[in-house]
Amino acid sequence: MTFYDIELIKRNNPIQDVVAAHGVVLQRSGSHLSGRCPFHGDEHPSLVVYPETRSFYCFGCGASGDVIDFVRRAEGLGFREALERLGNGRAPEGPSPQSRDGLSLDDRMILTAASAVYHEVLLHTPAALKYLDDRGISMSVVNRCRLGYSDGRSLRQYLQRRRLSLRRAAQMGLLWRDGGETMAGRVVVPELRGDQCIWLIGRALDDGHQPVYRGLSLPKPVLGYERVRGRPRVFVTEGTFDYLTGAGWSLPICALLGTHVKAERLAFLQRARRVLIVFDADEPGRKAAGELAERLGPRARLVELPEGVKDLNDLGRLPEGRATFFKLVKRAESDALETEEERDATGTR
Repeated sequence: MTFYDIELIKRNNPIQDVVAAHGVVLQRSGSHLSGRCPFHGDEHPSLVVYPETRSFYCFGCGASGDVIDFVRRAEGLGFREALERLGNGRAPEGPSPQSRDGLSLDDRMILTAASAVYHEVLLHTPAALKYLDDRGISMSVVNRCRLGYSDGRSLRQYLQRRRLSLRRAAQMGLLWRDGGETMAGRVVVPELRGDQCIWLIGRALDDGHQPVYRGLSLPKPVLGYERVRGRPRVFVTEGTFDYLTGAGWSLPICALLGTHVKAERLAFLQRARRVLIVFDADEPGRKAAGELAERLGPRARLVELPEGVKDLNDLGRLPEGRATFFKLVKRAESDALETEEERDATGTR
């Protein structure tokens, strides 16, 4: 018999993200969000989503429940099918000393400790907070994505106090051989799986600090994997700050952290029925986006950024950036639909 951890499923699938992934544009109003209900002809927003209680209620048609109920109703699924769609959240059958990402329990403890230390340091570093604000990253995203900053000294001291292995921290790329911190002077973005950190990437505050981006000495994961896992509609972008911009808009978004992606790294997109590709507007980005769309087939949609806008983060910093983006998404999906209809009409599919 298969057992499902219902609470884990709800925790790993924030209801506001799932509702947004189904095409509902949500607007915040105090502690809740509202949008047009997808379950009836809703001319005025009557669907209310309550992140704190992980629930929703429509004042128009009476639809209500949790994230599982929403997926069941939205996709016409049974209870078990909805659990599978949300990533199943099966309770583990037994302890495993090493996970699929190759990290041991001690490795995860070290990385999670680093993420926590960096986050605390960031909250007390005005220059780093200003940098993020200038990049259009809100405090809400800072806290939800557990962003951090390395001051070059706090991590080593913390690891020593907790008797966590400095040697292993150096092997994973957190410390130099002399004990200095590799992420010093950088905003740090963790890749979280549940409450645990499995990877980190640092971005220098000063473009003159090379390399501008620094990752760990570990296999590079997909950034934001849990935001898109099992989702029917996902956004895929290139860079770290593009991902953070999308996360700030509650999109089911991930970053491939580059343009050259091996086929096996795209396996997480198997369940997605629609993949919206938002790569950089330069020539390498456009070329890579086209190649990825070809690999994904008719599920893929290319979202083209406006003239003069380099990437999604650039767009997000414009006064009407968010509204412009959703118009571009709508256009991309409409153009693709028209192309499919033309193929059907001419019999060239």
